[in-house]
Amino acid sequence: MQNLKLDHKLVIFFCVFILSRTTSAQLSFCQGNSGAPIFEENFGTGNSFSQLPSGTTTYNYIAGYPDDGFYSVSNGSFNNPYDWHEIEDHTPDDNNGKFLIVNAGFTPGEFYTTTINGLCESTTYEFSAWVLNFLKVPGFCIDQGIEIPINVTFQIWDESGTNLLASGDTGDVFATASPLWDEYGLVFQTLPGQTTLILKMLNNGVGGCGNDLAIDDIQFKTCGDSVVINDEFNNTSVSVCENEIPYSTTLTAIPDFSVFNSHFYQWQKSNDGTNWEDIIGETSQSINVSIDAQTYYRTKVAEFANNLINNQCVLFSENFQASVNISPDAPVGIGESIYNCNLNEANLEVQVPSGIAVNWYDSPSGGNILQVNSNVFIADQEGFYYAEAINEITGCISLNRTEVSVIIEIPDPPEFTQSGNFDCNLNNATLEVSVPNGISVNWYDSETGGNILSVNSPILSVSEIGDYYAESVNEITGCISETRTEVSALIESPNPPIVDGDTGIDCQTNEAQLIATVSSGETVNWYDEAEDGNLILANSTSLIVNQLGTYYAEAVDIVSGCASLTRVSISVLEELKTGDCIIPQGISPGVSPGLNDTFDLSGFEVDDLKIFNRYGRLVYTKRNYINEWEGQTNDGEELPVGTYYYTFVYNNGTKTKTGWVYLNR
Repeated sequence: MQNLKLDHKLVIFFCVFILSRTTSAQLSFCQGNSGAPIFEENFGTGNSFSQLPSGTTTYNYIAGYPDDGFYSVSNGSFNNPYDWHEIEDHTPDDNNGKFLIVNAGFTPGEFYTTTINGLCESTTYEFSAWVLNFLKVPGFCIDQGIEIPINVTFQIWDESGTNLLASGDTGDVFATASPLWDEYGLVFQTLPGQTTLILKMLNNGVGGCGNDLAIDDIQFKTCGDSVVINDEFNNTSVSVCENEIPYSTTLTAIPDFSVFNSHFYQWQKSNDGTNWEDIIGETSQSINVSIDAQTYYRTKVAEFANNLINNQCVLFSENFQASVNISPDAPVGIGESIYNCNLNEANLEVQVPSGIAVNWYDSPSGGNILQVNSNVFIADQEGFYYAEAINEITGCISLNRTEVSVIIEIPDPPEFTQSGNFDCNLNNATLEVSVPNGISVNWYDSETGGNILSVNSPILSVSEIGDYYAESVNEITGCISETRTEVSALIESPNPPIVDGDTGIDCQTNEAQLIATVSSGETVNWYDEAEDGNLILANSTSLIVNQLGTYYAEAVDIVSGCASLTRVSISVLEELKTGDCIIPQGISPGVSPGLNDTFDLSGFEVDDLKIFNRYGRLVYTKRNYINEWEGQTNDGEELPVGTYYYTFVYNNGTKTKTGWVYLNR
């Protein structure tokens, strides 16, 4: 290309990453597998321009950007004086890598040649090279419509240079808006006895405005069948989990017979897919392997057995990658789960990183799957559950499962405080139990089952004596105590009163005073019957009566109003009269002077006395009587010995007594 410095154009400096492709403008490539390169030309590295070895080109060298008919070797085309792309070399991952820069001469013809040694006879090879058109769009040549495209022919000759083994050309390659490396290739076979060949590159265009090119990464590699590695399930790779190792399988090399008529093998393995080592003794088409770590497998393949020892004569199968995926850690438990008796369920939860799923089981190994793909599980009963981690990409499971327990927190039964004393005045009793915070109380009429009497209260008021049952309830979970606490509503009856015994009427007062003794805080009710009967007097420890008979004292608690279970009896008896109210049963006037001489009723305020003989004849009468009768009649005559009968009215006519008296002389 002419040295055109365009003052009206602004040269913009920039760094472009080189694009490459493997399918554009291909002459032909190996359709099977290839071996390692037996020849590579990447033109080295460095910061300065450099020359090709002598005899490699007919073009002239310049230590700068070449004009028509010149070449150079450089690590870039930055700051070039032409309308060229500014690029680095094609070789990946090198530092200051160089490439060949060719500015085509005005006459078409050969511009590069090199000799390739160390080939294997009767072996198929692939040649390839990367080519770039320097001319960019837009640019002077394109704008003027005078662009000359690049067009290169590649030729493979025998070492004599007389026998052309393969040839192909790129065709016209025009300028592009962005720099574009294209790969071109040829497939050929060496002749019997041939171990050397000559590579030639020819420029099919002329110099001028265009036809400026870069070449890099020239390679020769063996070419043979497409050989894939399959396991017994026809997989070309396998991914196993940590808990599945060691994993055993059989690998088989499967060629497509597109190039080779026969096949000889040497199996290799690698830990990284880059550095390989032969597996001693494994030269069959198949190999049995046991995998316990990531390993790559491949096989060298040669058409002839003796070519296996020469890496320039072999190809390599596709890699079979055996990956061992690390098992995820078991899920992290967040503690035991408390059963909710209200909902009849418990929420179990574990934690796992992103990308890890959880399956739930009923056993630490094996067992039944309960739920998949959730770190939360709802259990419907108490017990142990097991969470297993699963990598969502690899499907690998944790080596262990995490145990998560569901417990039912049964509250203790309420604590007995005291039985409830029945208040007989109010006809009720208050029962009370104590429970911790967070626990409520339900009351029942039975130790199990039964009817609910009250909810959510430690206190129960009842109107009947008997046994009642308190049950603890967890206010959060609704779980109840296993047993109920028995609390009794009792009537705390006082002991019966203490009395001195039976008594009689005081003749002076004509009354009897009944006295009962009770404990402090108690009083006495008096009745006329041992049970039920009529209340004679309430709330008094003494009772005044003027009638003979039996009376009953009942102790009563002043606070509760509850009475003793039994009543104590006191009888007022005639024979137990007290004071001067004794009626003589007989008199003997004159028998013992001064003793029993008269019928003495001085203890009574007698209003009227009448005495009758045994025939009912009135023999004596006296009003306001005291002791005047000595066995005489009203006329003063002595009455005979015998029994006489009396009746008298006393106490101001309110009372009457009758009886008999014996008269003796």
